[in-house]
Amino acid sequence: MIGRLLSTGTATVAAEHIGAFSRALGDLNPRYLDPREAGGSGPCGGIVAPPTYPIAFMTQAMAGGMDTFLELGLNFMTLVHGEQEFEYLRPVRAGETLALTGRVADIYEKSGSSGTLDFVVLETEARDTEGELVFFSRNTLISRRT
Repeated sequence: MIGRLLSTGTATVAAEHIGAFSRALGDLNPRYLDPREAGGSGPCGGIVAPPTYPIAFMTQAMAGGMDTFLELGLNFMTLVHGEQEFEYLRPVRAGETLALTGRVADIYEKSGSSGTLDFVVLETEARDTEGELVFFSRNTLISRRT
């Protein structure tokens, strides 16, 4: 299953959603909230999203990949989010639509005091409407076997 396409989806980034996300984090950086403060030109012009913002839309946009999780036999009752990382080529900007493609990057297991743990590493890439890569994400999920 390593290398398998999980799903594809799109997400349109709204300035209001970026603002709500930023306020929920307690991050009142004007680049996330105020178009006048954010500036309007250049590759980073306008409202931009905080670094962890994509997690707010990735799950919904990639929901079609749930069948793969079932095939893996993951125990959803013990599933935890182990790690998340993002690599950016440029900031995510309000008003743009991103195409997301997710894949299974790795699957492995480890034995621990509570039993066997299954690790699934998911990779997602986000591209803009011109097909340019905006960010790359790696997410590790952990499930305890029962």
